[in-house]
Amino acid sequence: MTYSSSFFDGIVPESLSSAKVVVPLVIDLVGPASVVDIGCATGAWLSVFREHKINHTIGIDGEYVDRSRLLIPLDCFMSMDLAKPFSLSDRFDLAMSLEVAEHLPTESASGFVRALCQLAPIVLFSAAIPGQGGEQHVNEQWPEYWRQLFAGQNFRMFDPFRPALMHDGRVASWYRQNIFLFIRNDHIETNHRFMQLPEVKDANGLLLIDGGHLLGMYAALECRAHTPLMRRPYNFFRRLFLKRPVAAKPE
Repeated sequence: MTYSSSFFDGIVPESLSSAKVVVPLVIDLVGPASVVDIGCATGAWLSVFREHKINHTIGIDGEYVDRSRLLIPLDCFMSMDLAKPFSLSDRFDLAMSLEVAEHLPTESASGFVRALCQLAPIVLFSAAIPGQGGEQHVNEQWPEYWRQLFAGQNFRMFDPFRPALMHDGRVASWYRQNIFLFIRNDHIETNHRFMQLPEVKDANGLLLIDGGHLLGMYAALECRAHTPLMRRPYNFFRRLFLKRPVAAKPE
């Protein structure tokens, strides 16, 4: 797994724009003094945390990241192969990993979540859903998949940000639809605000899908509709998209 400098340069503007909206919300709720970003790319999100005077930050990504393009100090970056087991001796108030897990092999998912949970009692997390598409996406999953992996580490899933962000065009669509907060069970009672957050307890949680991604899912299903496995979901989306609103009759 490797990525070019042009790939990272291409995601910086939307990452910065998104972070400038989301980071203040996270700080207000969590109040972290230290943050680690797993799959940080060039450090766009961490650079915004640092703008808010949170200077104890570490970003981790692959050796392929061009150090000359980092948006954080060089000594705040570490290179690791995220597809393999990893750990740090330091612990943080907040760990984050945004739109990274879908790039890792399915067999790495459980270990990746375990590593995140060992770094901090609170994890800000997002990962691409099926049909979202993107460069080297090899493990796109619905949120319930990740909820169960985090539950195995005694973390609970909360949804405090998506409803507020869903129509905010400053935030990239993949963050708006995929971003969740996971909190370790024994840490929830340390802050009464955590106990009041909307919790996702099963697969029936609020499903928010960006309209553009929904169209992409429909197109992907259309290409594979001839297979028995895909026929039912294809027919569902076909009815959904071909349905037209009924014009009101004048009185």
